[in-house]
Amino acid sequence: MRSLYDTDGAWYKGNLHAHTTRSDGRLPAEQVVDFYRGAGYDFIALTDHWRQSEPLEEPGFLQLAGCEFDTGDMADLVRQPVFHIVGVGMERAVALPKAHDHPPQTLIDAIREAGGLAILAHPAWSLTDPALVPPLSGLSAAEVFNTFSGLPHSNARPESSLYFDIWALQGFLLPCTAADDCHWYEGEQGRSFMMVNAPALTAPAIRAAIAAGNFYASQGPRFEEICYDGETVEVSCSGVQTVIFYSNTLYSADRLTLAEAGGTVTTARYAVKPTDRYVRVELIDARGRHAWSAPFAVEKTPGR
Repeated sequence: MRSLYDTDGAWYKGNLHAHTTRSDGRLPAEQVVDFYRGAGYDFIALTDHWRQSEPLEEPGFLQLAGCEFDTGDMADLVRQPVFHIVGVGMERAVALPKAHDHPPQTLIDAIREAGGLAILAHPAWSLTDPALVPPLSGLSAAEVFNTFSGLPHSNARPESSLYFDIWALQGFLLPCTAADDCHWYEGEQGRSFMMVNAPALTAPAIRAAIAAGNFYASQGPRFEEICYDGETVEVSCSGVQTVIFYSNTLYSADRLTLAEAGGTVTTARYAVKPTDRYVRVELIDARGRHAWSAPFAVEKTPGR
């Protein structure tokens, strides 16, 4: 069976979207770093608006360079759509003058030219037209969940999972990440993260693993493996209450696996339908916390 993830390395926990007093965050950088280090994170990026942070590497903890760039007009979303692009892992300063009328592709290109990875932030919060994203070139991921975009901090649009289904239906299989996007530090910190499988906790290794899509998004549940053999998708995971298999087939009786009373689910299977073109997997644990895989291409093997 083909495995969705390369698990030869170790799994590292990270948050790639957080703000400090260098822009509109309430905590200085040192306190933000101390929180995530103390909360068991392996890597972070400080992504203040239009202010690039410096990388830091120390035993057991990695800080990638980061910055959040934005374009568009929140007062005129139809004619000037809002895009927030998080750049992480840059090896040099992003050569881009601060302005809010850059095309989103310009933001992505500038991040990549600086050696970084470009991540589309909170598309549901931004009311991004999903049709505007597949033409963009060079995105490494988009946020499927952004903690700060939910209540009580923002406008109750923290989750963007429907976007990934719409894109996957068109063959645009964008990996998904989750992030806190901390500003106020009043409970949003430490709730959403990504798990990256990499050979080492170094900037080049983490950057390469993210570029290869070797990660998933979570609020707590863990994927152990997702395998596909041309007929069936099999999942192994930490103990959860629910496993959901999403696809473009609108009805399927076996896309939901529920734990029995008092128990948990650690394995689940989904038979790929002749109409399926993609599958993505979501886990939900007893505390209501989710984990999300990226959508991946499937095609039922003829004759099976």
